[in-house]
Amino acid sequence: MHIPGHPKRTLWEAACHGPAIAGLVLSAVGTVGSVIGQMQQNAAQQAQAAYQSKVYKNNAILAERAAQDAIARGKIAESDAEKKTKGLIGLQRATLASNGVLVDSGSALDITTDTAGIGKRDALTIRSNAEREAANYRAQGMNFSANAGLAQLSGGSGGFP
Repeated sequence: MHIPGHPKRTLWEAACHGPAIAGLVLSAVGTVGSVIGQMQQNAAQQAQAAYQSKVYKNNAILAERAAQDAIARGKIAESDAEKKTKGLIGLQRATLASNGVLVDSGSALDITTDTAGIGKRDALTIRSNAEREAANYRAQGMNFSANAGLAQLSGGSGGFP
């Protein structure tokens, strides 16, 4: 099809030589550049999210190790407390016996029984504190694990692969 007044030029030829095609080309180049920039930004966000997820997972592992350590330390401290209590009861019995007191009855028995009860309470308190400390570490670990999952999700939310 020819343009009126220009018998030798078609519409396509006129469009190719006009500023309209230059505008379209520049627009297309800008769009491609924008898409590439978005893809690079998404890739960087995914890499950052993957890194953050790994950090959270490592922190969860460390929190579990700390919980296990708290339990182990608690068992040792509980055992030490029980040994001290037994030693104290032995010392009380020896002292009472050296003074001619019958250790298996009356006030002497009350003293050693009270000491055993207090020692047991101390040992249970130590165990309870260790379990509470471990529970706190495990709660932190669960939070780290949850944050790792959120980091993974946020890294995968981009519009481009």
